[in-house]
Formats: sequence, C-alpha cells, structure tokens
Amino acid sequence: MDPQISSSLFMNLTRLSNEIYPATEIIKYLIDVVGYDVVSFRRNAQVSYMLVDRAREICDAINGHIQNTESGGDWTSFEKFTQAIDPIENTLLKLIELTKEEKALYFASGESVEDCIISAERWVANREQIWDALDVLETRTELTNLFAESNVPHEADRLDARKHDDKIFFEEVIGDINKTISGFQRLPPFIRKLPSKLDQLRIKMATGSISLGLTALTVKTGLLMQGIVNISLVSTSVKTATRDHLRSTPVWEAARELVELLILTNGDDKASIENIRLKYEAFLRLLRNSIDLELPKSYIELLKLAGKVRRPFHFQAVALIQLCRLLATEFEKESHHTAQNVRPLEEACDLTHKALKEIVDTVTELNIFDVADLENHPAFEALATAQHYIKICFNAFGLDGDWSGTEQLISDAVEKDKERIEEVNRALTALPPSTVQRRAALVKVYVSVIDQTTSGLVAQVKFDIERSARLGAARWMAARGLDGQLVKRARQTGQFQLASNNTPCDLGRSVSDFTSANDECHLKLIFSSTTPGPQTTKATSDPRQPVARITSPRESIHSRWSTGASGKNY
Repeated sequence: MDPQISSSLFMNLTRLSNEIYPATEIIKYLIDVVGYDVVSFRRNAQVSYMLVDRAREICDAINGHIQNTESGGDWTSFEKFTQAIDPIENTLLKLIELTKEEKALYFASGESVEDCIISAERWVANREQIWDALDVLETRTELTNLFAESNVPHEADRLDARKHDDKIFFEEVIGDINKTISGFQRLPPFIRKLPSKLDQLRIKMATGSISLGLTALTVKTGLLMQGIVNISLVSTSVKTATRDHLRSTPVWEAARELVELLILTNGDDKASIENIRLKYEAFLRLLRNSIDLELPKSYIELLKLAGKVRRPFHFQAVALIQLCRLLATEFEKESHHTAQNVRPLEEACDLTHKALKEIVDTVTELNIFDVADLENHPAFEALATAQHYIKICFNAFGLDGDWSGTEQLISDAVEKDKERIEEVNRALTALPPSTVQRRAALVKVYVSVIDQTTSGLVAQVKFDIERSARLGAARWMAARGLDGQLVKRARQTGQFQLASNNTPCDLGRSVSDFTSANDECHLKLIFSSTTPGPQTTKATSDPRQPVARITSPRESIHSRWSTGASGKNY
C-alpha cells in the first residue's frame, strides 16, 4: 500500500468510533486486514470500499450494544450483539484470501491463451464474491437488527457502485488495448477496429442500455481480448505458430461476431444471455485449438528417472509413470489436443517428476525400511500429491469414469512395494550389504592363455574378480576374452597353473589362495582339444587345502550387486 495515497483512506475505512471490546477484537483485526488490501484495489474498488465501511459500522454497533449490557439489564442488546458476531466474522474470514489476491490483479496477465481465459474468469469470480459479501453485511437480519431503521442501506446504492466499478474497469481495458495496438502499423482490420467496437459497448453501459445481466459477459469479453491482443502482439515468449494462430482471420472474425452480438443485444432474458454465452464458448474453443501444443518437458524426463528409483517406492513410481504415459497418449488424440488440456497434463507430469526426484534424492542406498513408517517418508507425500493431480488430469480429459480402476492400480502398487520391502528386509537382515561388500573385495587377475595343441600363446587377459570366487569362475571369466571356438575349448578343458612356477591349480580353490599382497593373481590357462583332466572339479588331495564349496545364490547375487565383473584383453 502506498502510504501517501491510501493511508488516510485506510484510516477512514477502518477507524472505530466506539471502544473496542475483547468480543470484537477478531472483527477489528479482520477489518484491518481486508481494508489494507482493499485500498490497493484497481478494480471492484467502490463496492469493496462500501464493504469495509459497512463492516466497520457493524463492529461499532456491536461495541455499542456491548456497552449497553454493562448496566446489567439490557438483554435486548445482549441478544443483538451475540447474534451478530458470528455472521460478520464468517463473512470477513472468507474474504482474506480473496482480497490478498485481488490487490495484485488488474488486466489479463500471463503468457498463454489459458492464462488470459483464467484471468477473465477470475475477475468474474472475485467480483461476485465481493458483491455477495456486501449483500450479506447489508441485508442479513442478524446484522441489520443492530441498527435503527433509518440506518439500513439502500439497494440502489449497491447497484450504483457495481455499475460504476464495471464501467470504469471496462474503460481502462479499452484504454490498454488502444495503447498496445498504437505501436503497430500493420494489423488485421478487426484488431485495429476493436477499441472502437468495444467503445460502443462502453457507451451502452454508461447510458444504462446494457442490463446488469449482460455486464459481466461484456467486461469479461473485453478483458479476454485485451489479454489476447497483448500476447499476440507484445509477448516475446509466445512461439511463432501460436502468435500466427492468434493473429489469424478466423480468430478475429469470431471475436468480431461476439462483440457485435453484444452490441446488438438489449434484452436481459435467458435466451439472449445463453446465445451470447454459447458464442463466447465457441470463441474460447477457437483460441484453445492452437496448432503449437507440445507434451510437457517433464514428461520426457520421467523416463530418465525410472531406473534410478530404489525399491521402497519402485512399483508406485512405475505406476505413476505409466499413468502419465496414458495421459500423454490421450493428449495426442485430436479430441484432447487443446490448450485447455495443457495445464492439467503439465501439472500431473511436473508433480510426478518432482515425486520421483524426491525418491532419488532421499533413498540413496540399499537399506532396511520400516514398512509401518513409510507414510512419514518425504517421498510418500510427494507421491500422493502427484496422484491427486493425475486424477485432476483424468477428470479434465473426461476419463473420470476410469479412475476407480486406476486408483486400484496405484493401491496394488503400494501393497507390492510393501511386500517386496519385507522380503528384502529379511534378506538384508540375514546378510547385510556391508558384509557382502567385505566378502566381495576384488582381485586383479592376469592370465596368459595357452593353446596346448599349438603350444602357442593365444591371448593375455586381465579382469577383476571377487577374492572369494573359485578358480572355476576365473576360468569362465578368462574365456570371455577369447574369440570364437577358443571360448568353448578354454571353458571345457582349460587348466590353471601359477605363472611363476607352472604349479597346477585346482579349480575348486579360491582366487584368494593365489593372490599376492598387492591383490594381484598371475596365472596361466592351458587348454587342448581333449577332455578335461581329473583336476577340473575335484577337491585337492592335500588335506590341508580347503575343499571346494558351492557358492550360495545369496552370496552370488550380493557379489554381482556390489561389484560386477568384466573381462577384457590387454
């Protein structure tokens, strides 16, 4: 609020003439809050001033009746003030969010057709709510009973204030359109003529030739066109295809027909208003059917996050991604490919992406999770919000009849996540990841592969393998580095020897048995075309050496999870 312009108005609207009592403290506070916003209004101002002024009068009257009860015998005043407190508090409480929003609003704003449409509809909604609040304060019995008959407001005063607000705001809308188009030399004919056509409507409003029933449609039409003119001529963020669409002849031919219908309509009957409403809706459909509608960027990003979501929420994440994919497919259909559907799809995909990012950022390692406590996880609320906006998008696309089955799909995903978590918890309790990682310490293995048939060196292979792995597994890895038929021969007939002294090495022994202090293992793998000798899978005859043990599936799985193995030539 500009103190130089509005402080005196604020004080005049809100200053009480009677002593304030504890019972009216909240009322006075609400009057101050609403009044502070109202003095900054650039539209609906006169009605709003009347509203705050009336609220102050009511608060003063309540305080007067409270003062009367201090004598101890005025039960009439008691009845009046106790019955009045709740209605005025309710009315002002409902206005707090509205006045906070309305003080920042003026013309149609935003960078899209949908933004302009929403701005026009918001003006209508806020205007109606302010009018309704004033009607309550001036006509509700519990509030009028506070005053003598001579102090009951006249309906004509409210009507004059409403007409004044609409007329002034409409004039300002026309002025903004004039200001915008004055900077352009070449424009479609009707855009150039638009201010003069709207001015004919302004004259009808000023002379009372337009009924109150048509006023809202008239001002809303002008406000919408002001926004469309602005984004099609001035905005730098609108894509070329959209701008061309909004400047096209069909769009402004429809605009001309709508304005001329308003000019020609004098009646206030339902048929006339319905006819204009239908023409307005047709104009909206034409505006929304822009040829430059794309899928949200966040929709493409969903696919990139799918593989980064860990188990506690994996099934739920996949379910929401699939639903966004379904909605994107519907959006691409001609019946749903409209500007009106862009926003709900964007919100659904944006919030799903946000939920998945929350999971990726907060669930960073394999761990035990308390199933009963998952609802307190920050990702849980993000997933619920995403689901809510996916449902809104379903409704916007006319798919609300399919939602019950969809909701069941999400519920099933939640239960599947819980079941899998419990299974994983049991596995992790039996063998924690830290234990697996210790067991899975890697050794660098260097193998010289020799074909005994030709007595030649076939290849030299290097790879990493777990210390606990058997030499049988090392043979498999070494063979991966060979070509063609050599792979099969090496895996079936290959025998290891120590590279340093050609000592045979049993395949049942662990790699760690032949590992040096610097975690390296140097071996020869010798193979031929004959069947493998007796040392391939039997235990060593030396009782001091460990007997080969079959690795458990859990150990094998954990080893692969924690390290992974790769073989390559060097």
